[in-house]
Amino acid sequence: MTLMKRRHFLQALAGAPLAATLPAFAADTPQRLLVLVYLHGGNDGYNTWVPYTDSLYYRVRPNIAVPRDAVLKVTDKQGFHPSMAPLVPLLESRELAVVQGIGLPGVSQQHYRDTEMAFTACDLEEYRTEGWVTRALARRALEEWAMADAVAFDLLDIRESDPMGPMRGQRQRVVQVHHAHELLAKRRISDCVIDANPRGRERLARGGDTLATVTLRTSFPTDPFGQAVRAAVELASVDRGIPVIHLALNGLDGDKHHSVDCHYDQLKYHGNALQRLSEGLVALRSGLREIGRWDETLVATYDEFGRSPMENEKQGTHHGQATTHFVMGGRVKGGLYGEAPPVIRVHEIGGPEPVIDTRRLWATVVERWWSADASGLFARRYAPLDLLSA
Repeated sequence: MTLMKRRHFLQALAGAPLAATLPAFAADTPQRLLVLVYLHGGNDGYNTWVPYTDSLYYRVRPNIAVPRDAVLKVTDKQGFHPSMAPLVPLLESRELAVVQGIGLPGVSQQHYRDTEMAFTACDLEEYRTEGWVTRALARRALEEWAMADAVAFDLLDIRESDPMGPMRGQRQRVVQVHHAHELLAKRRISDCVIDANPRGRERLARGGDTLATVTLRTSFPTDPFGQAVRAAVELASVDRGIPVIHLALNGLDGDKHHSVDCHYDQLKYHGNALQRLSEGLVALRSGLREIGRWDETLVATYDEFGRSPMENEKQGTHHGQATTHFVMGGRVKGGLYGEAPPVIRVHEIGGPEPVIDTRRLWATVVERWWSADASGLFARRYAPLDLLSA
C-alpha cells in the first residue's frame, strides 16, 4: 500500500504545472509553530501519570501496575512512569504542562470513529469532513512561500480516503513523509512524500522544497520517532513559514499494539514507548532551542482516548476515556492542570469521563497561540486553558 500510494503521488506530481523554483524560506516574521504528537492507538494514562498512593490502582492492576518505589514522584499522589525520567527537568523548569483528565467526552471507544472525532474535534453524533487544524488555519494568515501548511511524519490517518488526519480537507497544503530517515538522506520533500492532498501536490510542483544542510549539536534518538523529531527540527530551521508539523509515536515495527495501544503484554511494550516519547520530546526541545525557535513553538501530545483503569486477562489494557497529556514550549506556563482521572472499578472497557475537554486545548492553540478567532470552530464555545505566557 505504501508503494502504491507513493506511485500515485509521483504520477500526480509529474502532471502538475511547474512554476519558477521558490526559495526554501523567506526572511519574514516566522510563524508560530504547532507540533502535534499523536500517540497512535490511545495511551494508558494510568501507567504514564501514576496514582502511586491509590491502593485500588494496585488491586485492579495486579500484574502491570508501576511499583510504588519505581514511580518518579512529582506530587504526594502522582508521579511519572520511570521511563519518563527525561521529562522531569522540563517540568522542574516549568516548560512542561501536565494536562490531567483530558479527553473527548462520549467517545465510542472504537478506534475508527474516535480517531475521526479526535482529528475533527467533533462530538459522537456530529460528522465533519475537515480536520480541526484545517479549519483553524483558515482563520489565520499563511505564508505562500512556505513548503506546506502542514507536514506530517510517519502515520497520519487510518482512512484511505483523504487520509490527512487533523489536516484533512482540501483548503490547506498538506504533505506526508512516512519515513523521516528518507528526508534526512535525500533532503527533498517531493522525493520522500508518501501522500499529499491536491493543494500540497500543487505546492511541491512549484519547487523550493529542498532542505539545506542543517548542522546541529543536539543528539537525537535513532528510532523512527527520534528521526522524525530531527526532521521536524531541520524543517523548522529551513522553512520558518510552516505553521504545523505532525509527528506520530508508533511501534518500532509499525504496529501500534507494540507502542501505547497495549491490549496485551503491556509491560513488554509500554515502558519502551514512553521512553522513546520522552527522549524524543527532550531532543525536540534541545533542537528547537538550538535553532532559536523554542519560544516560537508549542508542542502538544494527543490521542483518540485513554485506557481503562482495569487490567485485562492478557495483562494489558482496553480502551478508556480520560487520560493525561503534555504541552511544552518556551512560552508554556508549566505545571499541573486539571485533575488526574480517578481509579474506578469498571468493565475492562471504559473509565471516568474527562474533566478537561480536548477542545479547550485546541481553543488555546487557536486563540492564545495563533491569536485567531475560535468562535464557530467547534460545535460550541470552549474556554482556552491558561497555560501560555504572552
